[in-house]
Amino acid sequence: MSLEGRMIAISIGDAPDRGRLGYPQREVDRVLLSVCTALVRAGARIVYGGNLDPAGFTFKIFRHLSEAYAVRRSTPPFVHVVPEPVLRRANFADLAAMLKEARGTVETRIAFADERVVRLIAEDDDGPRGDDESNRYAIRAVDPASPSGTLIDSGKSLEDWLGQARTNPADAYSSVRRLMVRMVTGRVVMGGRMGVMDQPGDRYEGKMPGIVEEAILTLADGQPLVVLGAFGGAARDLAIALRLLDPSARVARGPQLPSYDQALQEVRALADRIPDNAQIREQLSAIARSDQAEQLSYSTVRLLEQWPHEPRRLPQ
Repeated sequence: MSLEGRMIAISIGDAPDRGRLGYPQREVDRVLLSVCTALVRAGARIVYGGNLDPAGFTFKIFRHLSEAYAVRRSTPPFVHVVPEPVLRRANFADLAAMLKEARGTVETRIAFADERVVRLIAEDDDGPRGDDESNRYAIRAVDPASPSGTLIDSGKSLEDWLGQARTNPADAYSSVRRLMVRMVTGRVVMGGRMGVMDQPGDRYEGKMPGIVEEAILTLADGQPLVVLGAFGGAARDLAIALRLLDPSARVARGPQLPSYDQALQEVRALADRIPDNAQIREQLSAIARSDQAEQLSYSTVRLLEQWPHEPRRLPQ
């Protein structure tokens, strides 16, 4: 099997109902990293839009891949797309240290609300840049408008480079998701927030959960969408909305943000974007039910290869 040269997006977030389904975090991590390994072995590059939390999925993915693949690939196997609002909240020293640690494994791109993309690259100079501890590192921002790049060597210079103008976070996240759809040729989704009102940590940023919006954009563009529904969250509801799981698979929960049901209605309207092919639908349903890491990894790669891809114009 081969996905050589293809960029495949991974959408994952913690699921508020994961515990009720009986899955510890370590099992979710095992499935995620197994799927990532299978994709990279098949020649794909993984694209992930996430935050900069050292305990989050971004670091789990890149550290796993760095152990296995950093010295074997001419291009980094992991493309990390960071929305501009996330970068504004980042600590400069932590960001620069992450870029240095991830070099060779991760290509980091900052995406703005106007869909401009800038690469961030760790500078080679390891020497101190002043008395301030945060000045031990420097990074370079490179885009087509400034091929030589802009040197950023402190939190202040990062703030100056970003500028004072701030976009609405919901608009920025939606813009980044549209941009990512144009970058990739398929997507795997797992978990995700659901906007459950009595769980403050389950609130999502944007007009709908990121995983749901990314699924909508993926289907609208005619791209393969593989839903790992066994582990709960928005992905499980996506699988039900797409008729890959029976409605009885829905996990009971309290009141949710109103935009959640509205978003799922959009998903239902796109169910016919799944190819009219019984074999593909059967495979998707089997994947949506399975919690076996090795089986999911193999099946995901196989399905991404088989799914016919017909790019469509993205909705505005």
